Amino acid sequence: MKTYITFLKVISIVLVLFIIGCVKDSQIGKSNNQTEINPENLIIDFANRLDSYKISPNLKSDEKMQVDSAIWYIDATLNYLYTNGNYPFARLHRDTLYTNLNMINGTEAAVNEVFNTYDDFLTGISYKYYSIEGDNKQFIMATVTDMGNISELKRKLRIVTLTGTGTLQTTGDFGESEVYNYDKYTYFDCNGNDVGTNAPQVFEAKLQAHYNSASAGTGCRWFFYGTTLQLDLNYWEHRMTNDQFDNLFDYKIFAASEAVAPFIVDTECLEFHQEVGPNGTHEMQFYYDYLKVFADEWLASEQNPGNFRFAEVNVVSTSVVHNENIYIYHAPKISFRKRGKMCFANHELPYDEQ
Repeated sequence: MKTYITFLKVISIVLVLFIIGCVKDSQIGKSNNQTEINPENLIIDFANRLDSYKISPNLKSDEKMQVDSAIWYIDATLNYLYTNGNYPFARLHRDTLYTNLNMINGTEAAVNEVFNTYDDFLTGISYKYYSIEGDNKQFIMATVTDMGNISELKRKLRIVTLTGTGTLQTTGDFGESEVYNYDKYTYFDCNGNDVGTNAPQVFEAKLQAHYNSASAGTGCRWFFYGTTLQLDLNYWEHRMTNDQFDNLFDYKIFAASEAVAPFIVDTECLEFHQEVGPNGTHEMQFYYDYLKVFADEWLASEQNPGNFRFAEVNVVSTSVVHNENIYIYHAPKISFRKRGKMCFANHELPYDEQ
């Protein structure tokens, strides 16, 4: 079902700034222009220095780097060298890792410590990646975040990785026979059939394919880097104009409550409804179309600070009890980042047989 809405109210935007211009030292890259910077030369310089450090790890250096710049370089270099998301994957896998960055003072780290932290993350990413089973497996994106000070001279960093597997089969509109559970960790429909996936995972995979599977050109690939902006969507802010709720198409984001109507066997599943609309309406199509509307309107709005692209959506499924009533709903989190194009094959993540 194709839909149109007026501009949505942005509920929550989480801004994590990894700005190139914050590099205050002369050692690794300088630029006063913080708009549309081509990151390639900066990343290559960092990668070359990293290689030199691996050859001579005991070589002393007095070079320092601001922590926000360190995060930017670690994030951008991992994405530049190892990621490739140009494929309609059937399923997206997320892993989270943490490591510590040793600091010289409250805001700076030695460049060699930044290199060590990069290697720590690369080792962890590789282990998680090779633990994932599935065909057409590809590392899509890494996002590094500053989690704050552990102590005066130690900073905690987090990395969230996105890996794709399989091949997306539902490339067009949803068929009448498709039925998916609302819960992200349930792979059975409401009739007990093992469908191997669920509504959140299908939404995530289809949106990733819609925005990022287009070819970047012969021999080229997309990669994400830099600032992450996150749009958190809450269903209660996006109510339809229904006169009466009945747990079916009440909101532009999936939600149902026993306070509205008793749950029936199909309440937890998103399926086709012949009685809704002139030709019937599929719940998956209805909510998927609105997720595209939310993303497209943000991309075209003043909230987009400069050519950001859709990077991913994480559709969180939730079940809570309030006043003895069960509430089930989706809480989509759409992330936007700068997207670059690189025309060489991505490196294989290192594999340690041990």
